[in-house]
Amino acid sequence: MLAGDASARTFEVIANPDMTFTPATLTIYQYDRVVFRNGGGLHNVVADDNRFRCAVNCNTNTAPSALAWSAGVQFTLLGSIGYYCEQHGDTGSGMRGLIVVIDRVFVDDFSAIR
Repeated sequence: MLAGDASARTFEVIANPDMTFTPATLTIYQYDRVVFRNGGGLHNVVADDNRFRCAVNCNTNTAPSALAWSAGVQFTLLGSIGYYCEQHGDTGSGMRGLIVVIDRVFVDDFSAIR
């Protein structure tokens, strides 16, 4: 287990029937996990850079599904990763969301200095 995993958290992002993600933007720490869940409708979740594609599971062949699916992704790389539903969006418009991954050590050390 990596030292960064010790305090990792899990967040949930819901693909909604109204073709939005809740939350639309989420800031997490490196090594945190996001569980994407279908809240109703025909959806999947695809990273803009194809890092992940999730619906019933997370692999490169997962098509949009109307099942009550949930699938999780651990974020190990720092930076921003956009994602979308293939059925209702693309890399530039439509049903989109954003995960911002920041360094816990940098934030924790910075907040301790006051």
